[in-house]
Amino acid sequence: MKHRLFIAIDLPDACVAQIVSLQDRLARLVLPVVWEKPEKLHLTLNFIGRVTHEQLALIKRLVKPVAASHPQFDLQFPHLETLYKRHENSLIYLSPAKNPALLSLQSSLTQVLTNATFPQPLRFLPHVTIGRLDRTDPPTTKAALDKVNGFPYHPLAGFPVDHLTLYESYVSKLGSHYQKLAPLMLQIEQKAFE
Repeated sequence: MKHRLFIAIDLPDACVAQIVSLQDRLARLVLPVVWEKPEKLHLTLNFIGRVTHEQLALIKRLVKPVAASHPQFDLQFPHLETLYKRHENSLIYLSPAKNPALLSLQSSLTQVLTNATFPQPLRFLPHVTIGRLDRTDPPTTKAALDKVNGFPYHPLAGFPVDHLTLYESYVSKLGSHYQKLAPLMLQIEQKAFE
């Protein structure tokens, strides 16, 4: 049996609630959008793809120490953005503020996975997809994206990231759903003795 894996940052309930509220407000623009379900909101760091059961055990052994060697950090999403795709569904997403800790962590995971023959893309665009536009003709799609780009967005409250999650993704005729396989704890801050 093959496992379809990815590593992601979970969003806290308060952040998910803010995104759902944003989706509700954007829905008033009456656009041809399928909104991401609350339980599927996350920020993917590394998509690993299909692996065997033995490879799954190896991946867990590889990525846990990488996560544990990186410090916890805060994450904010100051930008509501869109990505036009001519031959696929275009995206509506939130992008985080520039964050060296996030980029360093993702880069370290990419390196260890690539070295273990799980190749990773060279480019990393951190984002949380909140909606996908149905593919129509380019002028209609671009007009819809322009409406989103002109929408008055107020940045969400930030939150601390203390762990990642290794997920398995299942795809069926009803869509995809995710199962948490393992938490990947980030480095615990060492408190100085007084």
